[in-house]
Amino acid sequence: MKAWIKTDRLEFKDTDPPSQRSDELLVRVGAISLNRGEVRGAARAATGTIPGWDVAGTVERAAPSGKGPAVGTRVAALLVSGGWAELAAVPIAHAGVIPDGVTLEQAATLPIAGLTILRAFDVAGPLLGKRVLITGARGGVGQFATQLAAMSGAIVTAVRTVDQGTEQYDLILESVGGVSLAAAIERVARGGVVVTIGNTSEQETTFNSRTLYAKGGASIYGLLVFEELESRRITGRDLERLLELVRTEALRTPIAVRRSWTELDAVLSDLDRRAFSGKAVLTVD
Repeated sequence: MKAWIKTDRLEFKDTDPPSQRSDELLVRVGAISLNRGEVRGAARAATGTIPGWDVAGTVERAAPSGKGPAVGTRVAALLVSGGWAELAAVPIAHAGVIPDGVTLEQAATLPIAGLTILRAFDVAGPLLGKRVLITGARGGVGQFATQLAAMSGAIVTAVRTVDQGTEQYDLILESVGGVSLAAAIERVARGGVVVTIGNTSEQETTFNSRTLYAKGGASIYGLLVFEELESRRITGRDLERLLELVRTEALRTPIAVRRSWTELDAVLSDLDRRAFSGKAVLTVD
């Protein structure tokens, strides 16, 4: 099969299909989506590794355990690695069945971005009537977060970074880090929560811990999506919730770039320099 493999760089070449565990599906990948975290992740990957998190495709071989979707079923999944290939071994628990009316390209945008947002909102509790501040609002994660928060009845403010204003928020979804995260801690309301989902600025954050003590139970939750996945706090069933929202057109998939997967390294470069907003989807043709 063809795959993008990490050597001293990313190379597009032939390799053996992945081995399949008893609780894994062998999926023929039809579409992948890219995330900014994968730019750094691919650079740090071990030699011989196939990177790639978000995939959508068709079950080519069912799980040897006899559980999970049958051959021919379309699925989307979040992988720790291995997605940038024609075939991927997908744990059953990480896969969601794609309903009719949803394309592989739409489904591929959802795993890491959508599941991150669902888990962040679970941490915050019911959002009806709550004041929610979302940073990085132009990106794929931010656009999903804005839609899902509004759908849940929240009063949503979407910004690029948090500034030193005075308005307080019950939930702040923070992805920038650095001074933006420090400002978020200042602006969380009593009993509220700041959920950190990234650090695109790659800056350290300094804050006065007394700020949180004075907020009457305000807290910070560092959300690492792969830890949430391994602990089963999020699963493929959650992915199916998002897929159903796409099917009913309640949730829009913000696809900004559609290219062939043979151009993956060029699209990663564009993503790293923020040449577009929204999601990049590559067709595995």
